[in-house]
Amino acid sequence: MRRFDCRASVIALCAATILGGLVRAGHAQEPTPPGSEPTPPAGSEPSPPSAEPTAPGAEPSPPGAEPSTGSTTGGQQTALPSGKLGSISWRDIVTVPRRRILKYHRVEIIPTYMLTINNGLYRHHGFGGIINFFLSETLNLGIEGTYFQPEQELHYFLRGLDDRVLPSVNRYWWNAGLNFGYVPFYGKFALFDRWILNWEGYVSAGLGVMQTEWIPRDPANRSATNFDVYGQVEIGMRLFLTKWLAIHAYLKDQLFADSFEPSSRMDTASDPLPKGESNFVQNIMFGVGVGMFLPTGFEYKYTR
Repeated sequence: MRRFDCRASVIALCAATILGGLVRAGHAQEPTPPGSEPTPPAGSEPSPPSAEPTAPGAEPSPPGAEPSTGSTTGGQQTALPSGKLGSISWRDIVTVPRRRILKYHRVEIIPTYMLTINNGLYRHHGFGGIINFFLSETLNLGIEGTYFQPEQELHYFLRGLDDRVLPSVNRYWWNAGLNFGYVPFYGKFALFDRWILNWEGYVSAGLGVMQTEWIPRDPANRSATNFDVYGQVEIGMRLFLTKWLAIHAYLKDQLFADSFEPSSRMDTASDPLPKGESNFVQNIMFGVGVGMFLPTGFEYKYTR
């Protein structure tokens, strides 16, 4: 009986030891709940956080340096995963600026200067203006008016000396017309890598009325006045400087039939005016202007 009791005691002691070890191992594997970290004993300093392992061959960063924005693998810098900015600054963010000016339902007033470039006998300087109303950012209706000042060229007399007769030439007085414009091109460019300028190219077509007058070869003869209907096409460019100011440069081609003094005119001042000779005229002009938009301000509107 004593031998059996000793064996039972040994077996019970071993079982108790094994169960105690399993219970302690289970408690060690349980996660520590938040806020229940053990506090260090009074008077002891907290241990510093463990440093992150560095890649083989990489030098450790000095104290106080900012962490790297990526890991180094084989001497190449790899970017951080999406959603982590790291040390990216505002200089790394590139934005596309909005349009400098909006034209929808605004009025543009343009003082203009024009010069004829395809008439070697008489050159005309035109001073006038254009008023455009924009139906949208690309479409506009416009009215224009111009007063012309003639300038006689030296070739006028040289031509008379060569042909033994002066050519028939008309003076332009004024014109007024209605135009319809369209903007098919729009762009931006950088000036000296500092300023971004906006520009647009436009085309227009319209109809108008022009007053012309004979320039008699004999100053003693009377001149005749003509009122002609013309059609015109135009191509030009706007360069925007501010929200309400733009510079224009354009080419304009006016097409019309005009009446000129007869080349064989022999009448006197008392005789009735002879019938003029009709000729087709293509009057090409180069013009510049300064566009001012009213109202001077506008607000951007978004869909959201």
